[in-house]
Amino acid sequence: MSKITDRKDYILHQFRRTWNKKSENYCIERIYNKIDNPDLKFVTQQMFRRKENKIALADLYFPQLNLSVEIDEDHHKSQEELDKERTADILKKMRSLENVAEFEPEELRINAESSQTLESLNAQIDKVVELIKERINKLTKPLEWEDIIITADQVKAEGKDIFDGKIALRTIQEVSELFDKGYHGTQRCYFEKSKGSNIWIWCPKLKLEDVIQRVPYNNEISLDGNTIYESTKENTNKFVEAVLQKPQADQKRIVFPYYKMESGEMAYVFKGIYVLDSEKTREIQKRVWVREAKCISLNLSK
Repeated sequence: MSKITDRKDYILHQFRRTWNKKSENYCIERIYNKIDNPDLKFVTQQMFRRKENKIALADLYFPQLNLSVEIDEDHHKSQEELDKERTADILKKMRSLENVAEFEPEELRINAESSQTLESLNAQIDKVVELIKERINKLTKPLEWEDIIITADQVKAEGKDIFDGKIALRTIQEVSELFDKGYHGTQRCYFEKSKGSNIWIWCPKLKLEDVIQRVPYNNEISLDGNTIYESTKENTNKFVEAVLQKPQADQKRIVFPYYKMESGEMAYVFKGIYVLDSEKTREIQKRVWVREAKCISLNLSK
């Protein structure tokens, strides 16, 4: 996957995610172009966590408006009850989001079944566009496109604490700069915060437990972000025993895993400070890192 470097790349990437769904792609591109507002951010195939570790994908989601659009193609005819349950779960999740409390969540629907004429489809799209514009006009402050993927300098300039999932950086070098390490390589993903501190910055490639993705060392992060499992395909016993010895056993790791975010972008996302669970590590023969804190102060980088 090519890296997303600016707003244009982001928008093109979102459209690309629906290229194999003709009706969905048509509706989404027409909605976006008719709204014609460069500060309105949107996500296609937005992932929402549901109960029992299930997920739901919203066809089109506007995070600044707490609004989603579902485009119902022919297969939805046979799953009306499932759709109702899915919608309820999505609205519940949307209601819990902190940055969109200005609006109650809402899901709009477009009937895009093959029986629909182009005129009927366009009329529905026009109605959705009208409702989206109404919500934009009700905002108490102007729309502002916010990028979660920013630079180390931007994080430092804000001078705020860093919270789980709220900061993402494009490169390991940016993570290094956040902690004034000045590291300019591309392969190193594990480095000491300061000499003798036994606090390390770790930028592993991880996968979510329910996502099929090839990554080195079979590293996984739990869906709730509280546990990281680090393992290797060979020399398992040696790999596990090494971390159980001091000083590694007493390490704290500030973790910026590299993985696909819910928007579809790849980035180094801050997840928290983790410590080794020695007992669990011995039990399952994988290095088990447990989250100790979801927030760090920028003072830690000095």
